[in-house]
Amino acid sequence: MAQARDPYQVLGVSKDASSDDIKKSYRKLAREHHPDRTGGDDTKFKEINAAHAILSDEEKRKLYNEFGFQAFRPGFNAEQARAFGGAFRGGGGGAGGMDLDDLLRSMFGGGGGGAGPGSFHFEFGGGGPQRGRRGFARGPRRGRDLEVAFQVSLVEAIAGTEAQFMLPTGSKVKVRIPKGVRTGTTMRLKGKGSPGSDGGPPGDVLLKIEVLDHPLVRIDGDDLEMDLPLSFAESLRGGQITAPTPTGTVKIRIPRAAASGTRMRLKGRGLPVGGSETRQGDLYLVLRPTPPGAPDSAETESLAEQLDALYSDGPRDEIDFG
Repeated sequence: MAQARDPYQVLGVSKDASSDDIKKSYRKLAREHHPDRTGGDDTKFKEINAAHAILSDEEKRKLYNEFGFQAFRPGFNAEQARAFGGAFRGGGGGAGGMDLDDLLRSMFGGGGGGAGPGSFHFEFGGGGPQRGRRGFARGPRRGRDLEVAFQVSLVEAIAGTEAQFMLPTGSKVKVRIPKGVRTGTTMRLKGKGSPGSDGGPPGDVLLKIEVLDHPLVRIDGDDLEMDLPLSFAESLRGGQITAPTPTGTVKIRIPRAAASGTRMRLKGRGLPVGGSETRQGDLYLVLRPTPPGAPDSAETESLAEQLDALYSDGPRDEIDFG
């Protein structure tokens, strides 16, 4: 196995790169080299995850900048290393290089691994090693917690879904995403994190949920707001129409001469509250009268002239900034 490379070089960022720059570069590279993609490279993907695990954590990044990969060897003690006047310092990776498999084992407690559908990145949580008086590990140690970012669609957030994906430890998990999850919801998967050592228990996986944006629907707390296109005829004469919504098809009555931007409230058609089957927010339909799709036809021009004739005053006559 090749020696682990400088994480800055792996992610293609400078040593003074911001956390946002590091995250953007990581996500781009992780998508390109994901093992599930055609042409994906499992070894490269592991290397990218290991580099991100170092640079996305402020403390680990400082340790790497000061001591290089030496900082991640079992039993390493930064205070003792400093006491020797820098004798063990790696100078940002120059000394104390590690095999990639050794680095992954020391950080993840396993051999790396790929991400599953919907997941973007893996980071460290809590559950760090315990140290004895001389800085060496003593007794059972709990495995590290792993943070996994997972994306769901709006429809999946409303109805709930079942997801299966690969953890960075290499194991597959299947979880049920409950109804009504929001961006920022954290699900704890007990015992699915990095394995412990010396008989210690494994850590947990913290599943961080992100609900993807929808082109028509917006989330406002427990409520949803949706743009509803109408024909000009529907907006003029009003009446009952059938409309698709994220929570199912509904029949609604449109008021006569409905103006663009008119909001209609449908109670109980929003997001489930706390996974409840009975408590839900509301859905607000924003009416959007839409012109026909053939603006250059003679029929459309004739219709426009007829509509103009219905206005007793100009639509902007009452606007006055004086």
